[in-house]
Amino acid sequence: MQVAELIEKELILIGATAIEDKLQEGVPNCIQTLSRAGIKIWVLTGDKIETAINIAYACNLLNNEMKQFIISSETDAIREVEERGDQTEIARFMKEEVKKQLKQFLDEAPQYFCSPSGPKLALVIDGKCLMYALEPSLRIMLLTLSLNCSSVVCCRVSPLQKAQVTSLVKKGARKITLSIGDGANDVSMIQAAHIGIGISGLEGMQAVMASDFAIAQFRFLEDLLLVHGRWSYIRLCKVVMYFFYKNLAFTLTQFWFTFGTGFSGQRFYDDWFQSLYNVIFTALPVVIVGLFDQDISSSLSKKYPELYKEGVRNMFFNRRIVAIWACFAVYQSLVFFYFVSLSSSTSRDSDGKMFGLWDVSTMAFTCVVVTVNLRLLMMCNSITRWHYISVGGSIIVWFVFIFVYSGIMTRFDRNDNMFWVIYVLMSTSYFYVTLLLVPVAALLGDFLYLGVQRWFFPYDYQIVQESHKDDADSINTPDSQETKEHLTPDEARSNAISQLPKEVSKHSGFAFDSPGYESFFATQFGKYVPPKAWDVARRASMKSKSKPK
Repeated sequence: MQVAELIEKELILIGATAIEDKLQEGVPNCIQTLSRAGIKIWVLTGDKIETAINIAYACNLLNNEMKQFIISSETDAIREVEERGDQTEIARFMKEEVKKQLKQFLDEAPQYFCSPSGPKLALVIDGKCLMYALEPSLRIMLLTLSLNCSSVVCCRVSPLQKAQVTSLVKKGARKITLSIGDGANDVSMIQAAHIGIGISGLEGMQAVMASDFAIAQFRFLEDLLLVHGRWSYIRLCKVVMYFFYKNLAFTLTQFWFTFGTGFSGQRFYDDWFQSLYNVIFTALPVVIVGLFDQDISSSLSKKYPELYKEGVRNMFFNRRIVAIWACFAVYQSLVFFYFVSLSSSTSRDSDGKMFGLWDVSTMAFTCVVVTVNLRLLMMCNSITRWHYISVGGSIIVWFVFIFVYSGIMTRFDRNDNMFWVIYVLMSTSYFYVTLLLVPVAALLGDFLYLGVQRWFFPYDYQIVQESHKDDADSINTPDSQETKEHLTPDEARSNAISQLPKEVSKHSGFAFDSPGYESFFATQFGKYVPPKAWDVARRASMKSKSKPK
């Protein structure tokens, strides 16, 4: 500063340049929507405290109705100590000030929780104070106060402090953390969180290279979390529970069989049945569910962000859900074994002989394959042609396999246990009656439970499904036309783009919003989408570059 005072004298200002550092399009709406979804958003920035607060207001993180707790090093008392120049005294004094303010705010916060109409809380802290607040003796106080606040803004923080704050929430509060940034100074924060999101912008690709997911703009975080993230959670829960269910139902039939054999070790199913059950006969349908299942559309997922809270509360994967699936698996295994074994004891084949062990086990395995595949259709929220193809194909593959396997015997076979079994079974009416009754009896409990649950104890997404089940018939009603007239230009543009056929998006080459190409595709289908100014300028510059010299 002293050198600058000596040099910068009697200068003539010729001009000045500046970089406009403004929010991207849709950031305030995105943050507001994520807040409605129950997601707490913290801002960790290197800007000074005034700029950080203004950004928080612009992002709808702060408002005038909030009670703001501000911990700043820009106070008169701290300035007096800093003017003395004693670093030891400065560190001791600032630590005491931070501790005093944290304790004061912690004592003050509960009074706002007592009244239901009390204001929300917000914490603003700068980098110098944060350095002392992150010390082991004050860390718990900072975390407790922060978790009680709706918004937290940390300004003038270093990349290391960003990572420390993220780790504090991750390990101290045991919460799932997501960090999003667009610059090299955000890399440590992105790597410290459970999930790292990098924005590919003008500040380089360092954040993208260090992240788990990359997006083009901040507003795409809404689609990533509320749409794709939520779908992924529901699909994953269904896939895990279905694997647990189908293997438990299959294995328990062999367990019940051991009671009749005195635990001698006699196997109930053929070895090839056990080997191919998970690999072929029940493999493809669950993959289709994991890829295509959707409870509600993407537009409804964003319209009702509160549905995201079902995943936060882990409503689809908990002990109660596991117990329900286990109970139905036990019930179905009892039906598979005892229904088939008891009914076969009074039945005869076409030659008048009683059915043997391998006849009964083949009949039971056929019922298992058919039932578990049909049960998968009952758990789907949306059924496409791929569901029918996978389920029907898996059942057909089983019959093709057993026709070939039981119809051919070579000299390498250890015995002729399975030879001609399926042909003997299918020559009797017992096979067809059992194949019809066993799946119905096994799935009756599931059907009743799903009906009662949806009718009397519905999930939030099921209520949304019922509320919008007729939306497909009312897209072009006068009411919807009136609603479109009240949309903002950006909302009208997005709405027009969303009505374009889905197939055209793959021609643009962009992962999300296809810059400059929506207008072209819209005109092909008689729709008008107003182009953005920078799109027009970009295409004009590209044309000028392409002219031959």
